[in-house]
Amino acid sequence: PDYDDPASAVTRLAHRKFAFAREVAGYANLQEGEGQEPINAVYYKDNGDQYRPHCDGECNGNKYWEGQRIATSLSYCLVADQGGYTYFSRSGLKVVPKARQMLFFGYLFDGASSVGDRMDNGQTEHTGCPLRVGHKWIATMWFRAGVTAERNWEYYSRKGAFGV
Repeated sequence: PDYDDPASAVTRLAHRKFAFAREVAGYANLQEGEGQEPINAVYYKDNGDQYRPHCDGECNGNKYWEGQRIATSLSYCLVADQGGYTYFSRSGLKVVPKARQMLFFGYLFDGASSVGDRMDNGQTEHTGCPLRVGHKWIATMWFRAGVTAERNWEYYSRKGAFGV
């Protein structure tokens, strides 16, 4: 989003997501603005549309390095009449989405916050379950610590072992 345009709905959404990450989820030093990944829209339109199990960031218990993704937020803009749940495949948690709600999860645990700390060991692996009836639209945002306009998310994405 254009962080200088307060009239933009996307900018307002990004500000709210960052405020939540800092104030509620405890990522106090997270900086918004240039360098962060943009909000991504994902539209599920056909019966069976889904995302297979995946990790948005580190989920093998490896060490944190600067610029890596540290959290994800999913805003459910439109929910399916049937199916389209978010399922955390390794932890067995199923989230039944409701329109206008946000799901937030991070990959740094137990006070980890600096380079070299261990990250998620797989509990955040998730899937967008198959759509059965209706449509689903989500606005996804990933958060990275330590990014700047000069060393933005793309710079660190090329550096990362998983491309994220």
